[in-house]
Amino acid sequence: MAAPKRSTKRLQILPGGKGSPSPGVAVRTRGVDPEPKSLVFDAGSYEVLFENASDAILVIDLNTGSITSANNAALELTGYLREEIVSKSAEQLFLSSETGMGHSQSLGWAHVESNGFFEDVVLRAKDGYPRYVSLSSKTLALGDSRVAMCILRDVGEKKNMERDLITKHTELREAYVDLEKANAELKAMQETLVQSGKLAALGELAAGIAHELNQPLTAIKGFAQEARSAASSPKGCDTAYVGSCLGEVVQGADKMEKIISHLRNFTRKSTEDFAWVDVHAVIEESLVMLDKQLSARGIKVERGFDATLPKVWCNPFQLEQVFINLATNARDAIEAKASGSGRITIETRAEGDDLVEIRFADDGCGIPDSVKAKIFNPFFTTKEVGKGMGLGLSISYGILSRINASILVESGADRGTTFTIKLPVDYRKH
Repeated sequence: MAAPKRSTKRLQILPGGKGSPSPGVAVRTRGVDPEPKSLVFDAGSYEVLFENASDAILVIDLNTGSITSANNAALELTGYLREEIVSKSAEQLFLSSETGMGHSQSLGWAHVESNGFFEDVVLRAKDGYPRYVSLSSKTLALGDSRVAMCILRDVGEKKNMERDLITKHTELREAYVDLEKANAELKAMQETLVQSGKLAALGELAAGIAHELNQPLTAIKGFAQEARSAASSPKGCDTAYVGSCLGEVVQGADKMEKIISHLRNFTRKSTEDFAWVDVHAVIEESLVMLDKQLSARGIKVERGFDATLPKVWCNPFQLEQVFINLATNARDAIEAKASGSGRITIETRAEGDDLVEIRFADDGCGIPDSVKAKIFNPFFTTKEVGKGMGLGLSISYGILSRINASILVESGADRGTTFTIKLPVDYRKH
């Protein structure tokens, strides 16, 4: 079957010709037909178009102030019957009060008598409630009368959407404020938790710290006694020897001061003390307080440091807390294996210019697969009661997360444990 031919006719609107029954427009088709055909619209046709327009149309006599015509859309918009609005004053559509309209304008003579477009106008419907419309007004002279043709479009749904949007925006803003408050409270709780972790770590290291302080203190006491004896000798004071003893006393006091200063810095709230930090120096500082405990358990520390490792931007005391937690866990894991000795291996290496890798590995008892997923949870511990609060790894995870670092664990029962930290050189760029 042959395909139907596509029509080549066009629609053309022509002005009515001379001798037409009434003013209007003529419609004719031009195409394959050699002779044009025309259709003339009379006044009744225009009345049909007027009545069935989708927008509300009101014609107002400006001399009398009454409404002379209203189409079906206008009746639907205002809620009036035709006989209730036609030949009645247009002022019945004006609101008596502008209270509660916000930025909208109340329909009035200033709008009706103007030639223009008004986007946000409120009129009063029959039920007394406002109707939000956009208004296009045009004044015309018809004989001795001056009329205004008002075309109104209902924007109530748009206003409702705007109102809903404002409400949602307000709710969102309130939710944001609540979220900021919750974040501030969470940050305060995290800082408190970190501080608690520091004190808990300090408590566990108390014996080692006491030993570190006792060593220079013993030396100070001994050299002070020697100096006193030399100064009170019946043979006369040996000033050179006394000076030497006092020098040893000062050296011991300086060592104690350094340890105490380090403890004070470690335990204080220093969440904003960021600086460019030598990772190797921080590792060594963290091992100072553990050195005696590790050697007493037969645990050796092997270092595999990358000499080209760049400095990183971080809080050195918080990073030290992470290393102390990892070293302490390694110590306890080796002790739990009950072999009488063990090894902790600490390695570092640079990954390009932007990342530093730090590995803490031990040959201890390892972590069973059944609990490996829980080790970073707060208060989770596999240690005996009184040997740990279960905060170390949780706090370490939180500290590292805040500087966009990561920590991974590889372990298995009786296979030792390796913690790998990926630390950005400057977390502010990530």
